Amino acid sequence: MNPAVFRNLGILAHIDAGKTTVTERILFYTGVERRMGEVHDGTATMDWMEEERERGITITAAVTHCPWRDHILQLIDTPGHVDFTAEVARALRVLDGVVIVLDAVAGPQAQTETVVRQASQQAVPMLLFVNKMDRPGANFQTAVEKSCARLHPGVIAVQLPCGEGPDFMGVFDLIDLQLLTWETTDFGVTIQRAPIPAMHMARVKAARSELCSRVAELQEDWADLFLQQDDLTDDILRQGLRLGTTTRQLIPALCGSALHNTGIQPLLDAIVEWLPSPLEVAIPLAIDPQTGRDVEVLPDAAAPVAALVFKVAHEEHGNLAFMRVFSGTLQKGATLWNVRTGRREKLQTLYAMHADHRDPLDSCGPGSLLAVPGMARVRTGDTLCAEQRHLLLESIQFPEPVLKQTVEARDAASREHLEEVLAILVREDPTLQFQHDEESGGFLLAGMGELHLEVNLHRLQRQFKLKVRTGSPRVNYRESVAQESTARGHLEIPREGGQGVEVTVRLTPNQEANPQFVLAPGLAELPQALLDELHQPEVLRGWVGAAGYPLAQMRVLLESWHADSERAPGNDVFMGALQLAVAAAVAAHSVVLEPRMDLRIEVPEEYLSGVLADLQKRDCEILEIGMKAGVQQVHARVPLSKMVAYATHLRSQTQGRGSFQMSADGWMLKT
Repeated sequence: MNPAVFRNLGILAHIDAGKTTVTERILFYTGVERRMGEVHDGTATMDWMEEERERGITITAAVTHCPWRDHILQLIDTPGHVDFTAEVARALRVLDGVVIVLDAVAGPQAQTETVVRQASQQAVPMLLFVNKMDRPGANFQTAVEKSCARLHPGVIAVQLPCGEGPDFMGVFDLIDLQLLTWETTDFGVTIQRAPIPAMHMARVKAARSELCSRVAELQEDWADLFLQQDDLTDDILRQGLRLGTTTRQLIPALCGSALHNTGIQPLLDAIVEWLPSPLEVAIPLAIDPQTGRDVEVLPDAAAPVAALVFKVAHEEHGNLAFMRVFSGTLQKGATLWNVRTGRREKLQTLYAMHADHRDPLDSCGPGSLLAVPGMARVRTGDTLCAEQRHLLLESIQFPEPVLKQTVEARDAASREHLEEVLAILVREDPTLQFQHDEESGGFLLAGMGELHLEVNLHRLQRQFKLKVRTGSPRVNYRESVAQESTARGHLEIPREGGQGVEVTVRLTPNQEANPQFVLAPGLAELPQALLDELHQPEVLRGWVGAAGYPLAQMRVLLESWHADSERAPGNDVFMGALQLAVAAAVAAHSVVLEPRMDLRIEVPEEYLSGVLADLQKRDCEILEIGMKAGVQQVHARVPLSKMVAYATHLRSQTQGRGSFQMSADGWMLKT
């Protein structure tokens, strides 16, 4: 299939902005689903997991595809809760555009800012859909202005609402200058188009003039035309919006109410017209593992295959690997090379996914999103490529887990099974980690937050039928150095007269999450295999300091090394000496770090003073307090150790009317 027909997009939002409802309406209007799924009654197609339907939230990114105007939309519905932000990160790595969904009352919220920042880092073009325009307190203009200030200065309205809150009845199209209303008797399938009433024309023309002005800035000839005529043609506006969106200079803003079947078809038109195809995005670069040189991965169906695995899901009979084809044509039954493992992988069956349903494929080309079962060795971030052209696509970076919890099997017989299941969960979700807990004899499961851990612990019992005991959540501490520190390490292993290595290291504190390993200039060369191992973040991070915590926020400079014999030292000897030197240097100036959290709280005004007093007891740094949409909003930074079980406390303190979001915001000294 021609890649030009694809639009690979994600739906991103803060929790409860209506993201999944927007996706369900897209499936209905494109004809993929004959009925509208609803989040509130557990019938949403994309929230297919039992845990998602019970909680009414999206937990895992779900993939689907649907047709619109001779194009194929390959769509990923992502979670809105901050604990599952890794699902957004993995989706953005394979998407060419996104739709950001806003609540028209709340405007841009904490997680909205996070997902926009993630999309900007991946250079992904965006559209904005201001949802819930029929809610009391909805304000489209305020939502757009705050989005310009907090999300991206290029946000520009291409529609205006006709009425707001309970008076909302349709939208004004600023390009065609028409009033669009939706027929209620057929669930909004029929759109009525009418001239704009005279009483609204002045407001609409002012908004169109602002739109023309922003588009005119993109090209000199458009600017000249706008100065002459104080307007631009509809064709130029459409060209300009496509140019501005694909170059990430503009974010067109549309509006509607997904729950009440308003505004979705124009959003679909905007996706097709203004978001790029796989042929129009920047050509991704890969690394040739043999030469280390960059290689362009062209979206050419005739080129050797190159695909990236962006997600791995567990099934009863093995893995289901989700991937995007960046180059070449993938055939059913093909054999590809896994660069990470150095082994061949047989792709026996190919599927196009629709949530948890599958449509078999015989082949797929550049831009395709698909799933392949049965590849047990494949992991998230793996590159699968043709054997005649080895290359390594950029992998996916995930945040470090910040909270951990003990998990123990109820009896010795199920302990081994528990370890196997935890390994499955970690394989699926790279933001989960587990390790043996020597104190309890069980395991420590680390994740992104209380809800993240809770959901996975429920899966242990529900999906895998394991009865476990759990402890209270604990903070995932790290260890660093307070100042520059130097130390030597010497290790000798008796072997044919002995072989020993002495190394000298210098540690300096920095702000990088993972320890950084560097060689002093002019230092004698080390074996490449050893260097490769030392430059893997998880290797140094896995070492522990004087307080027994993994290392973080430090630069490890290898100043010198010396072997006791003329033979090249073995990797185990060298690594042992290096570990001793690092441990000694850390012990000299050790500090313990804990996760610092960005905290956003919304509470009714009558509870504000009590909430602030409680936050002061938790060593919280208040950054901002303000009123929005009738509630007080508090923005603060706080050590995670003081916020364990805060959800229950806030509900009790505000009679269930307060809510909050926390996201990791770096590390701080343990208080």
